Amino acid sequence: MKHYLLTVIALLGLCTGVNATDITTLSWADVCNGKMGAEWYGTDEAKAIADIVLDVQKTTGGWMKNDQLHKLTPDQLANLKASRDEHSCLDNAATTQEMRFLAKVWQATKIEKYRTAFTKGLDMIFTSEKSCGGWSQYWPLSGNGSYQDYITFNDDLVSNVMKLLRDINNNKGDFTNIADETIRTKCMTSFNKAIDVILKCQIDDNGVKAAWCAQHDPVDFLPAEGRPHELPSVSGYESANLISFLMTVEKPSTELQEAITAAVTWLDNHKIEGKAIEDFTNAKGEQDRRIIDKSGSAIWGRFIQIGGESGKKIYDKFFKKLEERGKKRTYNYNGVDYTYTENEIATSSYKAENAYKPIFSIYKNEYPHLFYRFLYNYADTDPVIDSKGVPVATSLMATNRASYQYLGSWCQKLISEEYPAWKKRIDATQGGEGEAFELSAVTYSEESTGDGLNTYHFNNGFTVSNAKGKIYGAGKNNTIKYSANAYDINIPEGKKVVKVTFTGYDNYDVDAYIKNVNGVNYSSTDYVFPAKVDDTYTTVSHSISFTEAPVEKKLSFSIGNKQCCLIIYVYCSSATGIEQITITPNKTSRKYVKNGKIIIEKGNKKYAINGRQI
Repeated sequence: MKHYLLTVIALLGLCTGVNATDITTLSWADVCNGKMGAEWYGTDEAKAIADIVLDVQKTTGGWMKNDQLHKLTPDQLANLKASRDEHSCLDNAATTQEMRFLAKVWQATKIEKYRTAFTKGLDMIFTSEKSCGGWSQYWPLSGNGSYQDYITFNDDLVSNVMKLLRDINNNKGDFTNIADETIRTKCMTSFNKAIDVILKCQIDDNGVKAAWCAQHDPVDFLPAEGRPHELPSVSGYESANLISFLMTVEKPSTELQEAITAAVTWLDNHKIEGKAIEDFTNAKGEQDRRIIDKSGSAIWGRFIQIGGESGKKIYDKFFKKLEERGKKRTYNYNGVDYTYTENEIATSSYKAENAYKPIFSIYKNEYPHLFYRFLYNYADTDPVIDSKGVPVATSLMATNRASYQYLGSWCQKLISEEYPAWKKRIDATQGGEGEAFELSAVTYSEESTGDGLNTYHFNNGFTVSNAKGKIYGAGKNNTIKYSANAYDINIPEGKKVVKVTFTGYDNYDVDAYIKNVNGVNYSSTDYVFPAKVDDTYTTVSHSISFTEAPVEKKLSFSIGNKQCCLIIYVYCSSATGIEQITITPNKTSRKYVKNGKIIIEKGNKKYAINGRQI
């Protein structure tokens, strides 16, 4: 029987009054992400675990991946302490999740050693960021040409680091005052540099922007190989996750907006329609996966082969690297050893004519002659005899299909739900009604209580409060849940709201609607959010303007019928109606500001500053 650390188990009884969750039933990721409840992170048990986190922190500042630091055995703890001089890791949320845990404990205890360790981890992130932006799996780098030195989007590595940097910069919640203003600014500089390299890495598919690979070369930004079964390609899985993250960027540049749209369009154009992946037990009794017909569904390759001149450039570079490396793989067949170079395996199996099809490969040590071999069949097909007289695979095996997701529906929700909702958000913020402020799960920072109110705080200075004890909850696509209730949007000093837009969907099977805005009542048919049908919802937008009498200090609204999941945009203008700037001597034309826009009147016609008639 394993003996867990005394500090972890014995203290469980001390915190039952704070949180009844048995910590050993949770993963380390859950503990780091707050699943124990805010109060627990100030308990003796939390501090005991935080001390372990400090004890195993690498001398370079980070931590290693996949360690369950809240339930280590004595031997595991001893091994981690003995390996503190090894490299730090950012893969599988390593380091970022430990930093989130330490931030929670420091926030609850204000014990300085926890912030010191947090800062050491942050310094490692700054140090390990590439000059072009982005991060690799480990720091320090191996420097031997390993795929681990590439810019890594695999397993959300880059986006996990960027989320942490953004949270620190926002200076809210767990990260309130954990870093000074100089460091917070440095976090945002690092974040923006990472955005730049993401844009540089977007794959050029013969003049059309595609999506991303799991790894990219930090010198030429081309897609690159990972492990022997992860070939240079467009990655359906990694791209879907990366795009979802990019759509949370506040006030995205035109270039970033275009990159997101191009990537979604490319993925939509390269789906395998009417198909899905099903787990099953095959005739041999093995766990397996297969492709099935399914109406309304689609699948994508984890690795999609690139074609044309772009493909030639990418794969020629890959083959040249394998050739220069000169690594050999020996396979014993019928008592005879056959030796292959990795370049020979790759070039003999690559078929340019299969461009834009999913590609597969097998990475199992008992089949070294298949490393980097291009396969194009998911389901079982017969092997072929190669030039050495050895039978080689033409498809994946059941164990490969069951243990690794080579095909999946990862992009379907992105294309059908997330992207349309994001596009509505972007269009709403560019409505030309003055400066737009977004109240969403993206800009949400924390919740507070006081004076009988529950208040949601946003990083742009706005808050939303209610007197019915409704607590914050996130809906799909960065929306926030608003139940049938009255709410107040509290407007920062000096801002005047000229328009509000509600974008979102009804979360139940009965129509919801905007019942009241700023003291004006509306019927159940004026501003409707249609009911869900067969668990399918419809996203709509409704706007209400106050140009004649801009709203200051507080803007009230209420929802009728159950619950809506909404992103709210408030448009503010510094102008107070019409402010005359110049009047020409002949009084036949004038220039003035209205709702934050310069208007030029000549005779009976009005023009924007760019000369366009309005």
